Amino acid sequence: MALAVATVLEPHRPPVCLVPATLLAQWKATAGALGLRIVTASHEAASRGRLPDTKRGMVIVDEAHHFRSPATWRYRHTAPWLLGRPVLLVTATPVVNRLTDLLHQLLLGIRDDALSAEGVVSLRALLGRGQGSPALAKVVIESAPAEGHRPARNGKLSHPEPSESQAAEAALARLDRLRLSRLPGTEALVRTVLRRAAASSPAALAAALRRYRNLLLHARDAANVGRPLDRAAIRRFAGELEEQLAWWELLPSTDDPNDLSLEDLDTIGEVLRESAGAEEAPDGKVERLRTLLADGKATLVFTSRRETVRYLRDRLAPPALAWCTGARAGLGPCPLPRATVLGWFREGGPSGAWPPARHLIATDVAAEGLDLQRAARVVHYDLPWTPMRLEQREGRAVRLGSLNASVEVVTFTPPAVVERALRMTRALALKARLPSRVGLGPSGGGLWRWRSELAELYSAGPASPGVAVVPAGPDGVLALFELHGLQTNGAERLAAALVWVASDGAWTEEESVVAERLAAAVAAPPVEAREPGRIKAALELLAAPIRSRLAASRAGRWSPPAADPVAHQVSLRLHRAVRQAARRRDLEALAGLERALGFVGRGHTAGESLELERLAGLPDGRFEREASRLPVAPGGWSAIEPRLGGVLLFVPA
Repeated sequence: MALAVATVLEPHRPPVCLVPATLLAQWKATAGALGLRIVTASHEAASRGRLPDTKRGMVIVDEAHHFRSPATWRYRHTAPWLLGRPVLLVTATPVVNRLTDLLHQLLLGIRDDALSAEGVVSLRALLGRGQGSPALAKVVIESAPAEGHRPARNGKLSHPEPSESQAAEAALARLDRLRLSRLPGTEALVRTVLRRAAASSPAALAAALRRYRNLLLHARDAANVGRPLDRAAIRRFAGELEEQLAWWELLPSTDDPNDLSLEDLDTIGEVLRESAGAEEAPDGKVERLRTLLADGKATLVFTSRRETVRYLRDRLAPPALAWCTGARAGLGPCPLPRATVLGWFREGGPSGAWPPARHLIATDVAAEGLDLQRAARVVHYDLPWTPMRLEQREGRAVRLGSLNASVEVVTFTPPAVVERALRMTRALALKARLPSRVGLGPSGGGLWRWRSELAELYSAGPASPGVAVVPAGPDGVLALFELHGLQTNGAERLAAALVWVASDGAWTEEESVVAERLAAAVAAPPVEAREPGRIKAALELLAAPIRSRLAASRAGRWSPPAADPVAHQVSLRLHRAVRQAARRRDLEALAGLERALGFVGRGHTAGESLELERLAGLPDGRFEREASRLPVAPGGWSAIEPRLGGVLLFVPA
């Protein structure tokens, strides 16, 4: 679908496809089958600053949620490279942890004030407040699969046995003997890492404890030479949880040179021995999985830990199970090429009899972008931190081309003691509700999809521009108006609004009100309006929403810098440079600096913000030279003109 869009919009230039390294072969194969030329680059290469040297043409970013954090090298290298290029972002899970995930992805391709004509002065302000807007429909397209093209999804829960709860309680009690840190934030982070490992498997806990012991030894060595432990080491230990739980800038510094409690070195040996012994004990969670797999239904089992993959592989055999962790894969104890193992579970895999394994145990590395259509069941052996991970896992089997009419999804719920400690299901439930606030997902349709539904509902009826009277109360006006940007070479439609204005002047664009008024107009067919006084009164009522939208479109020029300290800093330096150029009577410099001020005074893409950040750090002479070469501010309308498309005057019958 993305290649089709790129081909239509830019038929004579091959698009650049920026995709995860594991999906490069699939994109190349698809393009080859369609006879299309593409340029490919991987997310991993982008993290190292290795991007294609092409300067023009559309860029397709697959699995775009990997570009949700501007703090990553991947984002900081890619954002400037995308300057001035059309960008198509493709992802099934644009919101992972917070609504600003969507913001940072959008800013790769559009400016912060791109929707000002729609009443959204700043995307940063909107999504930063945790709000959505119908205007997002201008830049977000969500597709729903046609019924019957994908298998049904049948969800089930598998609950822990009493023996599992007892084992989990004992494991958490062992961890409680570790002090971890005198800093509450660091202590909570490290303890959560260890508890998460305990929730996965005894093998995962033992491995996490060994990593923690190595971290303690590193901290002790640092303390012995009078240096603090590099917090980056703790962040590496935390892995993905670091994004969930810690804002390091907010953690206080102390007189202690290390964040960790070195006293744990006296305790961790015993805790490790007890945890390692638990690997040999009976495991009720494993037995639940064994019972589930006994029916032979092709199953994908997802865990959060590499050690759990090995643990399950060894515990459940025979028969041998296929497994995949990152770059490694195999069948039972035998390593095999990753492509071979995953190929067994693809639609185009070996035909006829099944290959050596019917079940695949994998970490989340196999949960993204892969087509594993032979699988008839997906098992969440461990719960992830985000609904995005759940969706990615299930999407491997619940997809076009599946060999099954339905796919069973089994979630292993954690013991109550683990849930109380980690609140994983609560976190998943809270994050699952985030997309609907910006109009995404089945429960988010009320924000903007209703407009399309109304258009389809009434598209068959007659329509014409103008003014008509609807003999149905209450008193008010339902009107469509558009904003057009005027230039010397013509006009361009910038935005449209469908509003209801009550007789007291209160106005709204709410779905329920607008849809109700349209339905009333259809039920009581409008008649031509013949009273100039009534029309004049209606236009006076419409002045308020039109002025409000015009004010928002004009305010967009000045509002973003107030929220962006770097743009504000650059603006102040530009004003100083303008005064100096005026004293020199340097007209050429003045013209360039005025253009720069126009650019800085608008909203910016992520790449433009990084360019302003670079400019802010330059010395004065170089700053003035490079600032004068900033691009012309977008827009450039001589005026913005409102135009009425249709007005319905509602009067009591």
